[in-house]
Formats: sequence, C-alpha cells, structure tokens
Amino acid sequence: DALRPDFAETGSPRLAMGLNVGAQLHWQFATDPSLRDRVHRIVTYPQYWGFRLTGEAATDVTSLGCHTDLWNPGQGAFSSLVDRLGIAEMLAPPRKPGDILGPILPEIATRTGLAPDTPVLCGIHDSNASLLPHVLANHPPFSVVSTGTWVIAMSVGGRPVTLDPARDTLINVNALGDPVPSARFMGGREFTLSGAGDCPAPTEAEFAALLRSGVLLLPALEPGSGPFRGQSARWIGPEPDGAARAAAVACYLALVTETCLGLTGHDGPILVEGPFAANRPYLRMLAAATGAPVHVSGGVTGTSQGAALLWDPDRKSASDPQVIDPATDPLADDMQAYRALWHSHL
Repeated sequence: DALRPDFAETGSPRLAMGLNVGAQLHWQFATDPSLRDRVHRIVTYPQYWGFRLTGEAATDVTSLGCHTDLWNPGQGAFSSLVDRLGIAEMLAPPRKPGDILGPILPEIATRTGLAPDTPVLCGIHDSNASLLPHVLANHPPFSVVSTGTWVIAMSVGGRPVTLDPARDTLINVNALGDPVPSARFMGGREFTLSGAGDCPAPTEAEFAALLRSGVLLLPALEPGSGPFRGQSARWIGPEPDGAARAAAVACYLALVTETCLGLTGHDGPILVEGPFAANRPYLRMLAAATGAPVHVSGGVTGTSQGAALLWDPDRKSASDPQVIDPATDPLADDMQAYRALWHSHL
C-alpha cells in the first residue's frame, strides 16, 4: 500500500486477494529474498506462451493495463511502481497485441509438424479481445458490455468522468493502446447465486406482471465486487419463484449494468456480448434504463473472435447484430417506472 501509485496514475483500484500483479511481485520478492537474483524476465500471462513458442520475451499493453499497478495508461508507459520495485530491467518490453514475436522455435516445429516459419503474435488480455471487434467496427462513442462470470462495461469515446475506485471502476487499455474507462461486477456469478438459471424464461405477460408488481431484488448478491460492494442483497416485496424470479433477476442485472455504464461515462449505443446476449428481459431493461439502443452479439463469446482479428483486423462480421430499440418497446413505460422504483430503494 505504501509503494503503489495513486489510482489517478494507473487506473488500477486496490484489489483483494492479490489481484494486482504489482502486489504479487512485491510479495514474491519480499517473501523470497533470493528470488531477485534468479529472475531473468518477468512476462504477462499470454506472453508466457509466446515465449515458450518463440523464445521472445514480451509483455503486452492490454495485460499491463488491466489493474496491475504497473502501467500508466495516460502516458502509455510503465508506472512509477516498476522503478520502486526495482524490476525495470526484468520486466519484458511492452508490445501491441498484434505484433509478431517471431516464428516458432525449431523444436516446436518438430514436435507439432507446423511449418518452421509459422508466426506467433504477442497476444491479448481476454476482456480486451472481446472489445477489439467493436473497436474496429464502430465509431465512438459506444459502450461494450462483456458478460460472463464478470460483467465488464467498457465505454469508448464517452463523456469525461472521474472514476471512483471504491465502486470497482478501472482503466482498461485496448489493443490499440488507448485507455478505456471500465466498471465491473460479478454478474454471471450473481445469476448463478440467484437461482435464475433454474427458472423458465418469462413470457411477455409474465415479464409485464413482474414489472408492475413492485417486486425488486436489490444489490449485492456478490458483495465483494461491483458498484454496490459491501451491501447485502435483499428483496422488496415477496420473493418470487419460477418465471417471475428469472424476470426480477434479469432486471436486477440490467440495472447494475446501467449503473456501471453511468460510472464510466457511457454515451451512444451499447453492444452486449457473451451469455447475457441471450437473456431478452435483461437486454430490454438495459435499453429502457439507459435510453440507448442495445446491439446484441450473435456469438457466444467475442474473445476468440477478437484474438483472430489480431491477425486479420480488416475482416468484418458476417452478420448484422440484432438491435433492441427502447423507443419501440411496448413495455418501455413499465420498465422506466420499475427502474425509478429500484433506484429509489438504493
């Protein structure tokens, strides 16, 4: 805590359980004083595999720019912590994810049967792989909501904001090296904890009934993260089951996502990818709550697509995304009223 730079320098909040790489390195060197003399290079995780394949050591800007405390996203350079830890000569040089590290090593070619001149790219952090297709295909401003165990809201070209690290906001760095204000919560884990996955999807009538019932789920089901961390989840009104529970949880997740987008200065359309792209009540409530069109990704995950685009950034998606327009939703007024009621109880 005494060594780490301010949030204003790194965009990295202080995270529990050693989730800041700078803290991990500090702990390792402090715990094993002999380690420093044995270290040849420090690499970020995707680039470990690049090193094994090519023998070339590197870090990448997206991995360094993901709450490590080691990167200054405003300057596009290592943070002051690197010198404080005395690792400037050990930390492998930063590269863009699409840079070619080199061809595979001869022994890799022999073991795999791949051509000896097969090139290996530097590699990319997973959330930024999900973001890359949208960065290449859209003009700012827009926001991307990457869903899974973590729901990560990333605003590109949005309104200027001052991020609040106490609400689980941070700066990501995209594949082009640009800072991206972001916020997150463990939406996928909360979905599992809620039991909504065992419930049938609501019909239009069941969704409308839930919206008019005044039954609300308030944050946070997973109190260790997100914009409402430290708060305990509770129900307003009778705790529902079946399709009503699925609808209430979808609304809860959408309204927490709306909060994350607001914290990051969201502007323009919203692009949702990952498992929640198949949750229509979630998408409709997110559109109504933000007043923005929601573009729905047809793929299960954008991570593999984004990684592939490092090699061929000019390739475009073959299909147009479905768009949820809040202006034409027949339940828009009910969702707006539900949103206002939800926020009034926070």
